[in-house]
Amino acid sequence: MQMTELYPWLLPPFQQMQALTENGQLAHALVLTGAAGIGKNALANALAALLLCKNRQPQGACGACKSCLLRQAGNHADLLVLQSETQHIGVDAIRQLNQFTYSAAQQQGYRVVIIPGADSMTEAAANALLKTLEEPPAGCFIVLVTSTYSQLSATIRSRCQRWQLNAGRATDLEQWLSRQSRQPIPPELLDYCQGSPLKALRLLANEQADSLSKMLTILDDYFAGKLLLSATVKQLDGNAELSGMLGFYLRQRLAQPLDFLRQQTVLAVYQRWCRDATRIIGQNSALALTGLLTELKPLLQHQEAKWKS
Repeated sequence: MQMTELYPWLLPPFQQMQALTENGQLAHALVLTGAAGIGKNALANALAALLLCKNRQPQGACGACKSCLLRQAGNHADLLVLQSETQHIGVDAIRQLNQFTYSAAQQQGYRVVIIPGADSMTEAAANALLKTLEEPPAGCFIVLVTSTYSQLSATIRSRCQRWQLNAGRATDLEQWLSRQSRQPIPPELLDYCQGSPLKALRLLANEQADSLSKMLTILDDYFAGKLLLSATVKQLDGNAELSGMLGFYLRQRLAQPLDFLRQQTVLAVYQRWCRDATRIIGQNSALALTGLLTELKPLLQHQEAKWKS
């Protein structure tokens, strides 16, 4: 991926990485972190392309040299994108990584490792990676990617340079979204997506962004006593964004004055439902949602009355 293909909010950090590379000052181990849906993997791939390119251009990788063509074909011998067939990255995958980092470069240049979802490393895997991070082989770069930086072990974090990514100003993102999609941008969409433009774009593409506003209105009507419980459940149950949307709605409501114990009760009720929802399907899903809304209603109505008084 050349720099011109990067999302606009990723250009500044990429340009910094490019300058450090040209000056021989790029850290051998980096952690790219930021919200899900911000393009961390895209930046990792762009950096790998830059490092492996034999004819770097001002805009990044040339895209035409032998190294770029091998990478684009998916068979560059000096690029390892760590994959795991399970939910976690195990010690065997890291041993493969370690063997790769200490082998000779096939294209007489750098070797690059990308670890997507680096926070999913097991303890044994993280320990196995430490030696390579402590004694990095010459000409090798390791790029860890994570949405949850705090879940990386402290020893891993201490040996990597952290790159905190963000998507910038909401007004710029709204303009970018407007150029990518012909659909109107709901005012609460970016807040709901926690500033992640790629998630917002996905919701627009799937025509789920418009349903977000409708669901928020449905919840307001239910908790205000304007909509029956059965009608509320019928309209909400089965929506793919239901869990995230409910969490977003509750965060908005809890931003208003509410005593601490009642706030904790609301969060506990919601978190219990989220945990159970992963195992509930079919008719039981509607029953679980009915129970959640029934339990939340007196808590939030009490909040509303207290806030207005």
